[in-house]
Amino acid sequence: MKNFLFVSIISSILIFWGCSSGTQIINISELEYPEDLKVITRAKWGWQPLVNSVPQHIINKITIHHEGEEFAEGKDMIQYLRNLQSWSRSEKKWIDIPYHFVIDLNGNIYEARPINLPGDTNTEYDVRGHALICVVGNYEIQTIKETQLKALAKLIAFLKQKYNVDYKDIKGHKDYSKMTVCPGKNLYKYLADGSLLEMVKSEVNKTVEIVPVKVKTGIEVLRDRNFDILKDKRIGLVTNPTGVDSKLKSTIDILFEAKEVNLTALYGPEHGVRGNYSAGDFVDFYIDDATKLPVYSLYGKTRKPNSDMLKDVDVLVFDIQDIGSRSYTYISTMGLIMEAAAENNKEVIILDRPNPLGGNRVEGNLVEDGYYSFVSQFSIPYVHGLTVGELAKLLNEEGLLNNKVKCNLTVVPMEGWTREMYFEQTKLPWVLTSPHVPHNYSPFDYALSGIIGELRGVLSIGVGYTIPFQTFATEWINGEELAKKMNSYNLEGVIFRPITYQPYYGFGKDKMLHGVEVYITDYTNIKLMPIQFYFAQAVNELYGRNIISENEGRFDMFDKVLGTSKIRELFMQRLMVDDILPYLNKDVENFRTISKKYYLYKCY
Repeated sequence: MKNFLFVSIISSILIFWGCSSGTQIINISELEYPEDLKVITRAKWGWQPLVNSVPQHIINKITIHHEGEEFAEGKDMIQYLRNLQSWSRSEKKWIDIPYHFVIDLNGNIYEARPINLPGDTNTEYDVRGHALICVVGNYEIQTIKETQLKALAKLIAFLKQKYNVDYKDIKGHKDYSKMTVCPGKNLYKYLADGSLLEMVKSEVNKTVEIVPVKVKTGIEVLRDRNFDILKDKRIGLVTNPTGVDSKLKSTIDILFEAKEVNLTALYGPEHGVRGNYSAGDFVDFYIDDATKLPVYSLYGKTRKPNSDMLKDVDVLVFDIQDIGSRSYTYISTMGLIMEAAAENNKEVIILDRPNPLGGNRVEGNLVEDGYYSFVSQFSIPYVHGLTVGELAKLLNEEGLLNNKVKCNLTVVPMEGWTREMYFEQTKLPWVLTSPHVPHNYSPFDYALSGIIGELRGVLSIGVGYTIPFQTFATEWINGEELAKKMNSYNLEGVIFRPITYQPYYGFGKDKMLHGVEVYITDYTNIKLMPIQFYFAQAVNELYGRNIISENEGRFDMFDKVLGTSKIRELFMQRLMVDDILPYLNKDVENFRTISKKYYLYKCY
């Protein structure tokens, strides 16, 4: 197990009980795991948010359980967890699954109850302070597998170090209760003879051998340089809640508090400087409560700052986390401020941040004449494979800004980032970039479903439910059939499983939808953009329906996001993905060659 930064992020979920009873705030601890400890998060398996809570506790023990019933090979683990959660709440009247983690027959680890809330038990022992781990199966009868033991040891080692648990407090359920044989003799023997603890110690010892490379973002590098390039200049900051350092301190506050920096104005993109506006909401000028600085909206009456908005600044500093897809509007805002700076003789400084899709992935055609818009502002592929700093350099030098203007551009590079890195490997905290991109893996989901998601009123892609951009579902689809058909295409790096759910808002609100949930198994080799078109192909093959044609009123936005009408037109001839792949990929290699001139980071 590699060394890692222990981070625990507390998120607050607001539960509304109705007009007369107010709001309950439930705090949930979200753990970040080391790279070699693969944990399937609650969000990934469709965990339902808490509606009740209990007093929080502090972990000081780790206790091992087994399920107590034989668990068949091939049994659907995701459905088991969902059923267990439903049973725990409806039949047992517990707040959630009684365990904090569950390990399946193949050694896969699943998050269950939030770790900061004590578990539950049918026996007499007090579970407060215990991190509860359940291994599915009955180990009075079944034999524990080596893969399960290894996963158990890795998980225990992680929890032991995070919560400073003493080895003597790593025990089995039966050590605390006379009412049970849990976790079963065939698992408990590894505790009794000390061999499991030796495996845990081996994992713990590994963590001190390897020092990880931690990525520093542009704002942290600039701070280390004592803000040298900002001194004696009036600074305008273009940012939003994603502009933070590794300790989650806002770039606004960092610059505002720095004696070397004269911060004079703030500029907010879509969702606003503080993230308090919904997607598509227009934002007006206002004064920031914390700093008393003027906040100019770049998603209101104007998306490009005018001369009056720039009169009190010499330099525009851009610090926003992007997600690597062309239709995500933060890079459009970046390009427009570069144009405004060129036209008004202002400097631009980009504080660089990771591309969460990595720096090697390029997918999609270039934007064509007639299809430029705020969701396709520049002639680049849909998935461009560049950091915002690299992209800014390319836009500036390749004449892609309006009228081929060039601004006085400086990029403050990151330290420690390489092109193979996905966001989770950076050891940086992920701040949701918008309400439906809440996780560091969400940018992958956005790219594989967001285009067909523009056909609103036709299908759900999970927006409005707990797994945004991770489903394809309607009322009339048979999930089992669709999953079988999608998996028959043998798409690399992804599998599909049937799902039924009821969205809380948006398409399908209060209706039962059926379809598939997307599981990425190989983040390196998966091809993202075609997946949504394979869904449309499958719908035609199963039901004889052209789902794209079912909302012609959205063709304009669908084509704008794709940067062309040709993809739609080619696909609708036979509804076959093979017909669009040549066009979709036609610009990839040429763009890759051009973009390499602007790489700031190595590829190992």
